Amino acid sequence: MTLEATHRYDDIIAMPHHQSRTHARMALRSRAAQFMPFAALTGYDAIIMEAARETHQRVLLDEDAQRELNAKLQRALDQRESRHRLAITYFRKDGSKDGGDYITAEGIIHLIDRERKALVLEDHTAIPLEEIIALDDLDKPGDGKMRV
Repeated sequence: MTLEATHRYDDIIAMPHHQSRTHARMALRSRAAQFMPFAALTGYDAIIMEAARETHQRVLLDEDAQRELNAKLQRALDQRESRHRLAITYFRKDGSKDGGDYITAEGIIHLIDRERKALVLEDHTAIPLEEIIALDDLDKPGDGKMRV
């Protein structure tokens, strides 16, 4: 660069910055947004996260485990009036991928919905009977209540 090129704008360099009389000044937040990264593939991150999300395969109980679970469930139903708090672990199928997740719901049995084949807790959580894999009594041992 020559000395002549650096002095080319000396006549305007000290002038005040132009302010428009018709357009309001842009807010700093809006100005900063102009320089934010551009996401050419909108939604791509969500697709990647969904693909990376893990699901579990449904476990099938053997006959002995199923018989024991059925006995626990029957005892819990027989003792419904004593209002035992139960922890019920069941499989919930994933709506968008193969497999699903194991959920543990805690609560007191309200009823058995024979039409939907579901166990309904007092908080209206409906648990499909065929998806239950574990049932545990949350009441403390030795409190006089019968254990499930």
